[in-house]
Amino acid sequence: MTFMPLITQIIDIVGSGLVLILSWAAFRRCRRLVARDTENALWLFLYWLSLALLTFGFSRALGHIAGHMLIYAGQEDLWNQVRPYSGGLNAIVSIIVASVILFFHNIQRLYRRMAADHSHMEATSQEILALNREMESLVMERTMSEMALGVADGIRNPLHVIGGFSNRLVRKTSPDDPARNWALAISEAAKRLEDMVIRFESLAQNKKSFFAQEDLNKVVRDILEMLHGEFDRKHIHLVTGLHPYAVYAQLNKHLLKVAIAHLLRNALEATAAQGEIRLSTSVEQDSATLKIQDTGKGMRPEVVTRVFEPYYTTKVGGTGLGMVFVRQIVDEHRGTINLESEVGVGTTVIIKLPVRFLEAPV
Repeated sequence: MTFMPLITQIIDIVGSGLVLILSWAAFRRCRRLVARDTENALWLFLYWLSLALLTFGFSRALGHIAGHMLIYAGQEDLWNQVRPYSGGLNAIVSIIVASVILFFHNIQRLYRRMAADHSHMEATSQEILALNREMESLVMERTMSEMALGVADGIRNPLHVIGGFSNRLVRKTSPDDPARNWALAISEAAKRLEDMVIRFESLAQNKKSFFAQEDLNKVVRDILEMLHGEFDRKHIHLVTGLHPYAVYAQLNKHLLKVAIAHLLRNALEATAAQGEIRLSTSVEQDSATLKIQDTGKGMRPEVVTRVFEPYYTTKVGGTGLGMVFVRQIVDEHRGTINLESEVGVGTTVIIKLPVRFLEAPV
């Protein structure tokens, strides 16, 4: 019978015991952490890792201690028969430890991705809230403008009557007639009121308060960042050709984002997987141009002619108002929108926006 040196055996037994004690202490500590916060991913990982290490430590210590005891008891042949099973058990536990580490490593990557998606969703939610506030302000402005124009129109009619009759009285009365001074006072007051109504109408028709000097390229980049997940899920190639310099124009960036996002989602719905969507910006004289091209199924000519009609839709469950809103937003910018489509080839949408905010055409 061959015996290991006594000092080596003592070190092996003490080391096995220390592994068992330390792994047990780590397991208890991790169990307390998990009990404190059961949804903490890091603590869950440490808990399962410590449990696997505890199992490994117990298996290893049991095998080593049992081996020394059998050898001292003169049962070396029995130990030689048991040792392969002990080694196999240690190997299985080692595989479990490695599997736990790899599993939680992948879980951590997924957790980070979820955290990034959550941050992206929060940013998108903030963008939607800002859009809602802008839309509410725009609706309020539109309502107040319509009310103001209605009030001004209601005042103008009786004001013309008052001014007309007072001017006639001035012409028909002699210079020394006391009533002439009264008629002149009424005529001058009516003229001042009419000037006020004209200025009031001018302010009510002014829509520049919700427009600012913005970079069209930045608006497009923000939309593409918001929709990049949809492009990835549908496996559609996005090709961008943005103007190399900033394309500044008088824009309401929130409303324009709504219009561009709707057009891009229409292109995504019409384009099959592995298809292509091209988006480009350019500057032509006094206008900024945005072009969206897709390789989708396209539309028939009779559909293209009606695409901007309210409540007209070819989608099941559609409202038929999306493209109407897009055109309204472009009109608010004093711009133009053109749509060309061919069945089996795709659709091209071209939006031209003036660099300077112009008055509405008469």
